[in-house]
This record gives sequence, structure tokens and C-alpha cells, in this order.
Amino acid sequence: MWILAIMLFITFTVIGFAEGSLRYLERKIQDPFINWVNIIPGNVSYFDIQEIIEELNSDSIKNIYGLNNVIGYNKQQFNYYDYKDILEFYQTEELDTNKLFPIPGRTIEYDDPVIKEVFADNNRLSGRALTEQSDIGLIITRDELEKLNYPLNTPFIWMDLPSYSQEADGNILRSAVPLPVKGVVETLPGLAGMASSAYFFQQRAHEVRGNPFNPYQDQNLILALTNMERQEVNAFIEKLESYLAEIQDELPYKTGNIWQRDQRTGEQAEHVRVHISMGSRNVHRDFLDELFFRIYNSERFADYRNQLYLMYDYERRLRDYSPIIGYDRIAVNFSTLDYLRPFSIMINTNYDLRLDMAQVESRENYNFVSRLTSIISYVLIGFSILSILLFVGHLLKKHLESIKRNLGTFKAFGLSNKVMIRVYVIIVLSIVGAATAIALAAAALFGYSGGMRLILSLFSNHFEAEAYFSLYSSYLFAALVFLCICYIIVLGMITSRILKQSPGNLIYERA
Repeated sequence: MWILAIMLFITFTVIGFAEGSLRYLERKIQDPFINWVNIIPGNVSYFDIQEIIEELNSDSIKNIYGLNNVIGYNKQQFNYYDYKDILEFYQTEELDTNKLFPIPGRTIEYDDPVIKEVFADNNRLSGRALTEQSDIGLIITRDELEKLNYPLNTPFIWMDLPSYSQEADGNILRSAVPLPVKGVVETLPGLAGMASSAYFFQQRAHEVRGNPFNPYQDQNLILALTNMERQEVNAFIEKLESYLAEIQDELPYKTGNIWQRDQRTGEQAEHVRVHISMGSRNVHRDFLDELFFRIYNSERFADYRNQLYLMYDYERRLRDYSPIIGYDRIAVNFSTLDYLRPFSIMINTNYDLRLDMAQVESRENYNFVSRLTSIISYVLIGFSILSILLFVGHLLKKHLESIKRNLGTFKAFGLSNKVMIRVYVIIVLSIVGAATAIALAAAALFGYSGGMRLILSLFSNHFEAEAYFSLYSSYLFAALVFLCICYIIVLGMITSRILKQSPGNLIYERA
């Protein structure tokens, strides 16, 4: 029974691993982003891309190649600061501009079909999607935030920007510009780390001197307060007014009015901005920074440090939206991956475009590996069942051969072959049933406790946090039913072949 339990344990573990792997691959194949494939325009002009997108969205091409829709977007990559460096900057007033981290990104519109998949329940972690064309907030992945040490609920991520100072020499300095984080997700299409509206992309692409994000054009000091109730905000402003009145004589500029404004998403306030006006219209940007540092590091505001940030007044300088007249990337959403290769040939022939072949091959590999895994699983399961049947059959045959005299005696006293066959089948099935229960319990404990991950870790450390195991499968049910049927047939055949001999032949072992 224990030998049989070990053999069944191996069989059930193989079935569980096969089913778990197939479910993992199926989730990957059905992942909405897996069906999004990028087209690299190459030498095709921006103006031609829009026409190509319209042609590829025609019903005839969609039906032939199994397309859902075709969209355009722009690739982007800007530099950002580590969150720890920003906190150090607030405390020391020294910004380390040598530690910059590029994040690969892409544009995505609020009405883009892919936005629903980006913010599906199984992909969205926090926040919301872009809600309007002129939204300048960012959508960012968990991995990018973790790489730069940002908390998942961070209200901002700080972008690097070369900025012209107001000095006569016009030296280029660098600034850390806080951008609102609208949403945090697990993944973005095209392996992007962040996504923004085309409007943000346009604004960021302006020349340095006239860039709306250039903080050296600000006239007011703006403080951002996050996760605060209205009463807390009012209490903060009262303390701020009192503090500024005390230090007024020490400041080169006189402070004026203080007012607050909510940054809202529908009815919910994202954060509150407190504006401090200056008496002089020619206030220096460096002074605004110094005043913020003085407020931030004051013991009077120590309780607010985790909720207090320096904001810039870039929204006042944002320019009007200009419709995108050209994209540098095209994304195609397939309803099925079976037509990737024919579609790739078609667009290369007709439009001199090419699919991102790394994506094409990865999708084809998904299909191939899933089918190959199914075939290997069937072979392994069949081999395991055959091995178990041979083991059980040999065990029973050896046992019956050793007790032929007893069997002959039973037959001589009138015990029928039918009764003896039923008795031995029940005995063996009882042993098999106990071994099956033990093997199932051991396989479940091994698989669901991470046993397969332990085995995989011996070969590689690069795999996702998956169990890669599942006993809830049609494979297991079919294998158990098939095993039971085969047990009954094989055991019946073995016992019948021995018991069909006469009592005398059995007693005297003549055959």
C-alpha cells in the first residue's frame, strides 16, 4: 500500500503541476495586455500613420485577422527622482541631480479602449483612470514605484526638469517637479512603467525656457496637504499665518494672502493646495524654496511632515491642447492570437510596417507551450497509470500464484469463481483506495504549500508568485475514474485466468 501510495503521490503531483501550469499559461494568454501587440512604424511618417490606423480599423481587415481595434500612441521616457532623495532634499535643501531614474512610458487617452483593461479589478491597485483629455496625472506600475521607494499611496512622483533660472546668466539648473499620481496598477501594455495623457506629453515636450513645468516662473509659494480632513487643513493654515507673521521681518519679501484650493476627482478631494502670495512680483524662485524648507523643518509643523509637500504653479502655465496629428507607435488588439504571423506579413507587404517580433514570438510561444504542456501531461499521466496497473497486477498475480492450493481448496468446497473474484477485487480496491487518499492528501499538502516553487527555485529564481499547482481539474477526475475502471478490468482478468483452472490443478499446482 505504501509503495502504491508513493506512486500515486507522484502521479497526482504531476497532474497538479500540469494543471497549475496550464492555468498559469491560460491566465497569461487571456491577460488583456497579451493580446495587445505593438507595430513599429519605421520610416512611415506621422501623417501616414493616422491613415493606416483608419484602414486597419476597417471591418474587412478586422474580420480576416481577428482584430478588436487598432490605436496609436507615443512612446516617452523622462527621468524621475527616488523618494528617499526627495525627503532628503526637503530636509537638507540639497537636491542630488546625479541620481536620476528613467521610466519607460507611453501615452494613453482617457477614452482609449485599453484604459478599461488597465483599470480592471485584477490590475488596478489604487487611484483612478484619467478622466479628461487635459489630465496631467500619471498612471504608474507597482514595480516602478517600488524601484524608486515610493509608497503605493504616494500622491506625487517627482520628475526631473532642466530649468532656466532667473539670473542674468541664464544658467540651466535642475528641479524636482511633483506630478500627481492618478492611479497605480500592476502592469501596463507594452511593458511600459508609466502612462500619461497625450496632453501631458505635449506640455513636457516644450522647450526648456518656455516649459510650463519650469518652476522659476512661479510667483506664489504653494503647499500641498494630503490625507487631511477640513478641520486639520484649517488648523494648519492658522498655524501657518501665525508663523509667517512672526518671521515676516526676517524675509526679503513680504507675504500676502493665504488661500486654499481643493484638487478634486469628482466629489472626492485628492489634496488641498495652500497658496501663499508674495508682495513682490519679481520674487525669486530660490526664495520660495527656502521659505518652504523653513516651514517644513520648523518644529511647529513637525506633525505635518508626512503630509506636506512643495508644489509648483505649473497648471497656470499649461497651454491649450493640440490634437495629435501623428503617433510613433501603433498598438493592435487581437481577439485571437492565431493570425499574428499572417497579419505581420500583410502589414509589412502593404504598409512597410513590422510587428514587434519579440511580442509576436512570445505570443506564439505561449500558444505552443500551452499545447505542448497538455500533450506532455497526457503522456506522463498515461505512463503513470500504466506503471501503477502493472505494479498492482503483478502484485496480485504473485499473491494468487502463491496461494493456489488455498484457492483450489475453496473451489473444492463449492466457493464460486464469481465470489472469489469479487472478494479479491474489493480487497485490492480497498488497499488502492487507502493509498489514493494518502497520496491525494500528501500531493495537496506538497503542492499548495509551495512545493513546486521549491523545485523551480532549484533551477531559477525568476518566477512569479504562483503556486503552479492545482488538483481541481478534469485531469484528476478523469485519471481517478480511468484508474478505477482499469483496476476492476485488470484485477478481474488476472483472478479469472487463475481461478478458471480446476480445483485439482490448483491444489497440485499442475499449471
